[in-house]
Amino acid sequence: MTKTCQQHGSRSSGPCSPNSGIKFLFFLLFIFFIAPPNHLAAASEESGDGHEGNYSQGVKRGERLFYGLVAGKFEGNACADCHNTVEIDTFNWNPNAWEIAHKYKEKSTEEFTQVVMSPPGRTMSVVHESFDLNESEIGLIKEFLDHFEEKGLAKQKPVINKILLFLLLGVLLTWIVLDVIFFKKVKRKWILGVLFIGALGWQIQLLYDAGTSLGRQHNYEPDQPIKFSHLVHAEENKIDCKYCHHTSEQSQTAGFPEVELCMNCHIIVREGTYSGKHEINKLVAAHEAGDPIEWVRVHNLQDHVFFSHAQHVKIGKIDCQTCHGPVEEMNRVRQVSDLSMGWCVNCHRDTEVQFFDNGFYEKYEELHRKMKAGEIDRVTAEMVGGTDCSKCHY
Repeated sequence: MTKTCQQHGSRSSGPCSPNSGIKFLFFLLFIFFIAPPNHLAAASEESGDGHEGNYSQGVKRGERLFYGLVAGKFEGNACADCHNTVEIDTFNWNPNAWEIAHKYKEKSTEEFTQVVMSPPGRTMSVVHESFDLNESEIGLIKEFLDHFEEKGLAKQKPVINKILLFLLLGVLLTWIVLDVIFFKKVKRKWILGVLFIGALGWQIQLLYDAGTSLGRQHNYEPDQPIKFSHLVHAEENKIDCKYCHHTSEQSQTAGFPEVELCMNCHIIVREGTYSGKHEINKLVAAHEAGDPIEWVRVHNLQDHVFFSHAQHVKIGKIDCQTCHGPVEEMNRVRQVSDLSMGWCVNCHRDTEVQFFDNGFYEKYEELHRKMKAGEIDRVTAEMVGGTDCSKCHY
């Protein structure tokens, strides 16, 4: 009978090796961590064969032109290099492929050709000057975009890496327990002990992270219906935050600017420095149609939490950047702070309020007496009830 496992000094070989299970698990971890990113998978799906059966020859040729796969047609960037066909996390000043397809689907090929060869906006005009496309080829691109409009941008797949890692750690823990009780393959028990503690600790950390992030949106950075840049408006053009968010001193919410307020400037300014005319034209179209802009709220609190901008901005004299971060440096706004209860409570404990020359705090007579007597040298939000549960939860 041939033995399937042979000992060679301190090493072992064969399928019954006591270390083979550990090596296999480490191999799975290695494969797990070098898995391709989601955006690559999405791009692969975008160019796959799942929908190719519906393509006509014209659509296929237009797609190749759009992606710059035909030699000699583009000296620099091709269409897809600026107008993304896959949902992306980075900010792109240019309209994505679906926006272009949707806007020009009902327009004629002649109108589309005119826009491609003489695009609205100085920046795009410079890029398009290098195109070597005839009217027939532009028609093929439009045919592809008409098809693309029905399909839409390729979606980013949900991230499940942490779930897979949690399950893999569970398999490792189960294998360790079974080996200790039944298999008894690993002779050095301290190895199993280290693996068990490490795997269990990692699982606990994953559970803790999932629990604490429940209902929070740290670093949330959604696309907006119009690519409004705070960097351009607040930093470069020095527009005060309270001009657009004019309810921040009187209301619970800072409010979104109305279309009419935006048109105070854009009745004249019709071309953006970076975005050309495309984004401002969306605003003008909404104004002419009498439609509101459906802005996406970035900072969302739980329903059981009360927060008042008026209390913080008007009475507390808190700068916008204290909670929202350096918004004036952002093209697309993201949530910088996690807005957790601990974050708010710590701020209330540390932040000194504008106690004097502020009518709101005149009723705190005992605190005024202590300040005059020198018993305290400052008043924090905590000292005026800023950490009372009922102040924020009602």
